[in-house]
Amino acid sequence: MYTKILLVFIIVILGVFFFLHTQNPGNLTFVVTSEHTYVLSPTLLLFFGFFAGVVLAVLNSLLADARRAIKEIRERKEKKLLAQADENYRKGMELLVKGDTLSARELMEKAHRAKPNDTGIIISLSETYMRENRPQESIKVLENGYLTNPSSIGILSSLARCAAESGDMPRAAKAFEDVIRLDPRNLYALRKLRDLKIRECAWSEAARLQRSVIENEKNDEAEKKERRLITGLLYESARHSMNEGRLSEALIKLKEVLKNEDSFLPGHILLGDVLDKQGNTANAAKVWEKALHRFPNAEPVILKIEEMFLRESAPDRILERYQKEIISHPADTNLRLLLSRLYLRLEMVDNAIEELERLQLDGIESFYSQVLLGEAYLRRKQDSKAADLFQKALGLDREFAPPFVCSACGHNAAAWGPRCTSCKQWNTLSMALLSPTSTTR
Repeated sequence: MYTKILLVFIIVILGVFFFLHTQNPGNLTFVVTSEHTYVLSPTLLLFFGFFAGVVLAVLNSLLADARRAIKEIRERKEKKLLAQADENYRKGMELLVKGDTLSARELMEKAHRAKPNDTGIIISLSETYMRENRPQESIKVLENGYLTNPSSIGILSSLARCAAESGDMPRAAKAFEDVIRLDPRNLYALRKLRDLKIRECAWSEAARLQRSVIENEKNDEAEKKERRLITGLLYESARHSMNEGRLSEALIKLKEVLKNEDSFLPGHILLGDVLDKQGNTANAAKVWEKALHRFPNAEPVILKIEEMFLRESAPDRILERYQKEIISHPADTNLRLLLSRLYLRLEMVDNAIEELERLQLDGIESFYSQVLLGEAYLRRKQDSKAADLFQKALGLDREFAPPFVCSACGHNAAAWGPRCTSCKQWNTLSMALLSPTSTTR
């Protein structure tokens, strides 16, 4: 059918040509140069122009068909390569799960060559390098992948994890910062970057990040836990400011600490320290006095009061304070031991022995009470050499700091601190329970 139509079309064209040729018998002269002239029939010229147009149209059609054919061949080839890449990726993941890291990496590398911008393949390939203990290659793969996928949170998160595991904390922090820049509510990145800042003791930055964690946390129980953590971070930031001499700044931060959690004992102790450093000893004493009556296990507070009175050369005032507290809490063994310790510090050896022997008669035996009594006996006998050897053997200083224990993890500490060095939780240290009759306020 197509051939017949084409034949009819050619006959029509030829008929038109001959008709026009008979109607236009004259010729046209074309002068190219003075030496080159051409004489052509108008109908012939028209026919040549038409024929040239047909030829160009045919050639253009052939060229378009050729391009389309080449494109289809390339697409089929690319589709085949992509399908093979997906198959390599699938098999590689299976091998990775089975623990065959080497074979998995080889397949992942083939898949990556075929699909260099695929985020899943990039992350999985980096994982194979990490399992082979080749963190630098893993980081390089992720960094190259990030260049071609600058908005990929998955690549950035993997990059941060790999950098952290390889010990490159600055690179990990930068990656987590980039994640937060792209997704300010990303809890995973916020928590990880916060933990890095805690590790660096960058307390102000850690507290700022923790505020964002709290704002974006949807789980009520988790939010309560996060609020407890920010109290500790703000406290450390305030303590750092105090140590740097920025006392006014420390006071502002401590107000936020106590506003956030007024039952946070280290905050009250530090508030007294800041006021004391400012020369406001009277207000510092008031803060500690309130804390002493408010909190159970407030031995660190009375030790602060003790240091303050001794520094002011007023031992009678702290002795009077101990006596009042013991009268108010007669079953508190810790107070009686701390009083015995104070007697030794003031060289009131006989008083110390009397108090410690009374504890023994009451059936109270502990390592710390034995240490104090042993030192008291040595001093009464004036056997200084024996005392020195005794102290060196026990690793104790001349102040005989009482032992403390963490209520969260049970870690024993030689001195009170705002934060347990084992479990890293704040406000968990209290003086070790020295007898079954010890009580709290």
